[in-house]
Amino acid sequence: RTKEATETEATTKIRIGQNFFRQVVLSSYDNRCCITGNPIPELLIASHIVPWHEQSEHRLNPHNGLCLARTHDAAFDRGLITFDENNRLLLSHYLQGFLPEETLERNFVAHAGSQLRLPKKFYPEPDFLRFHREQVFRGA
Repeated sequence: RTKEATETEATTKIRIGQNFFRQVVLSSYDNRCCITGNPIPELLIASHIVPWHEQSEHRLNPHNGLCLARTHDAAFDRGLITFDENNRLLLSHYLQGFLPEETLERNFVAHAGSQLRLPKKFYPEPDFLRFHREQVFRGA
């Protein structure tokens, strides 16, 4: 009887400096999601405002980071949410198309229009947030 292969070896790229970026960003936000206040470290992501692959010179810049819970990080990365010029949460038309939905109401709608919790230092760079709104966000 032959065994079916369920594993293989692969070569991967490692993001050098990513752990430092994570520590600085999370620390700046008191280890809390800047939208929900979630304090569970295992659920927090140091999210890049300008995506990693877009502008390599800003990859490790803490002004290019937000502390987001995993669900909000995924939504931010995929352009489902962003922040306006006053740092208030915006929801995309795409996300709103799933409403009404209880989990979305709790996780997103309840925070829409609220200002993100600003960090102690390394405030999000307005130009980076503008880039995210214009290049990543799927529209208000």
